[in-house]
Amino acid sequence: ALRRTTEEVRGMLAAMINFDFDRSDIRPGDAQILDQKLGILNANPNLQIEIVGHCDERGSDEYNLALGNRRALAAKQYLVSRGIEAGRIATRSMGEEQPLDPASNESAWAQNRRDEFGVTAGGDVLMRPPGM
Repeated sequence: ALRRTTEEVRGMLAAMINFDFDRSDIRPGDAQILDQKLGILNANPNLQIEIVGHCDERGSDEYNLALGNRRALAAKQYLVSRGIEAGRIATRSMGEEQPLDPASNESAWAQNRRDEFGVTAGGDVLMRPPGM
């Protein structure tokens, strides 16, 4: 049962958030996803994560690297402002280098404007937050 719980919590932790074109502000629906991660981080004090910001293909490489960084930092700031220790969250940007969908259309671009979340430490056994 512990292994299944860990897998479920890991799945919730991996849920991506998306962004509007050329923006790095957290949208209301995505705030709910971050609130779920907040609960997981609070329930698992040894857990450390990495947030990786991604962009669609429009704009220069340099611009998109910076935008991806702002997107990762926006999610980190959301969590830190709600009590998570900043040292538990690493951030980096992949810019436009790792599209989920390589097509050049609105649907693909919308998917590619995202933050991904990964476990960097303390994720072997994860507890489910109360009420989840």
